[in-house]
Amino acid sequence: ATDKVDLRARVEGFLEKVLFREGQDVKTGDLLYQIEKAQFEAAVEQAKGNLAIAQAELVNAQLRYDRAVDLAKRQFSPQSQADQDKAAVDTAKGKIMQLKAALKQAELNLDYTDIRAPIDGRIGRTAFTIGNLVNPASGILATIVSQDPIYVLFPVSVRDLETIREARRKEGGGLIK
Repeated sequence: ATDKVDLRARVEGFLEKVLFREGQDVKTGDLLYQIEKAQFEAAVEQAKGNLAIAQAELVNAQLRYDRAVDLAKRQFSPQSQADQDKAAVDTAKGKIMQLKAALKQAELNLDYTDIRAPIDGRIGRTAFTIGNLVNPASGILATIVSQDPIYVLFPVSVRDLETIREARRKEGGGLIK
């Protein structure tokens, strides 16, 4: 086969579904395995909640900063209070960036619970069945090999190779088509 892919789990969890027959032809994008999703869905929801809290904190910090700037302009409040509130706004913005990254990672991990065929080909024997705990260290779940094109190697002895070369020299040395 020209292409060969070893399927591996990218997250840890129990195998919930094996959606193919061993030896079956598969297409790119076909769903092959499903790892239980509940813990990863919960992580996504938690990350969304944390992000919503941080966004509310940013709104509050921005309001406090705007008030402090207004009061400092009229000399009803020290400039240091406005500076502290500005730092709180910047901190809230940084926290939002961190939590967006955490949400993206949680969504990726949820997506990794679906193991799909990366290439067209024939899938081999599954190393794990439903109910088994799999993780990145589990090793190969199954292997897909492409079916079209396929390379074929023909062993040729040195004596036969010389006979073939001699015959080609006599025929003009071109490639056989």
